[in-house]
Amino acid sequence: AAAALAVLKYIDDHDLLAHVDRVGKALADGIEELGHPQIAGVRGEGLLLGVVLKSEIAAAAEQAARAAGYLINAPAADVLRLAPPLILTDEQAAAFVADLPAILDAATDHQTGKA
Repeated sequence: AAAALAVLKYIDDHDLLAHVDRVGKALADGIEELGHPQIAGVRGEGLLLGVVLKSEIAAAAEQAARAAGYLINAPAADVLRLAPPLILTDEQAAAFVADLPAILDAATDHQTGKA
């Protein structure tokens, strides 16, 4: 119980929920603003987001993201799930958004046999 109380105190003291809302919105907006041809949209709330893809390249994108240093997963053939830690920084979110087009391009190339 003491550990749970300490976690709740940290969340409250650092206004972590507001941080999650702000960074999550910036992350979702940044992904949608990319205008990448593989991105159909972003759904979810806070930092638990799903990037909906226009084709079934999620498994290849998961592998490309891991090669680039990001841990994401593909719960469906056309969805990438983002579930970063709640302490994700603005800089880390921006770096992911900047790297996402190359990740999706690599996945597309892999899917079409260009890789």
